[in-house]
Amino acid sequence: MPYLGIDPASGPRRPSAFAVLDDQGRLHDLGLVRDDDDILALASRWRPRYLAIDAPLSLPEGMCCLEESCPCAPASPDGLKAAERALLKEGIGLFRTTKRSIIKAMVYRAIGLRRALEERGYAVMEVYPYASKVRLFGRPVPKKTTKAGWHWLRERLERLVPGLSEHEGRLGHDELDAIVAAYTAYLRGQGQAEAVGDPQEGVIYVPKASRQR
Repeated sequence: MPYLGIDPASGPRRPSAFAVLDDQGRLHDLGLVRDDDDILALASRWRPRYLAIDAPLSLPEGMCCLEESCPCAPASPDGLKAAERALLKEGIGLFRTTKRSIIKAMVYRAIGLRRALEERGYAVMEVYPYASKVRLFGRPVPKKTTKAGWHWLRERLERLVPGLSEHEGRLGHDELDAIVAAYTAYLRGQGQAEAVGDPQEGVIYVPKASRQR
């Protein structure tokens, strides 16, 4: 069964990158999709064992939304999800899922996608490619949107993911992150990824620390 990684945009006006790895970890397909129906069709086409989404897929316990006008409030004093707290303790920075989030639209979209996909029977998992990169390759991790950051990640992924060079002309930084997402799903399938956080609230899957190179 394949593994599907999605690097979603905040909405259909911008494309979302996807990557498909086969059961040997080889890059089998790569590309861009637009709206949620495209993503659902992609899942239907590949029927992945695990479908990894690079975006928050749940809200902190106690919150029903991210609207500042709503009285809902996080149960934790620091306002964070347990998964976010765990990664921050490792020194891994992230966008916090709070009412002041600058990726609010992406969070809402990703949560909606997770529900739609789970209703169709898919095993959906939240991933965070930056955390996966730290766990796999160590620090420092160059900024992905720079030329140096692109080459840094491209070089390291080629060692891990067979078939990468066959898609050379399509490897933008979003596509590379989609590959990292799919690879994290693949590692979960091999028992080489772990969930951080509270399962009742929502976990983030990252490569096991023992895999760091």
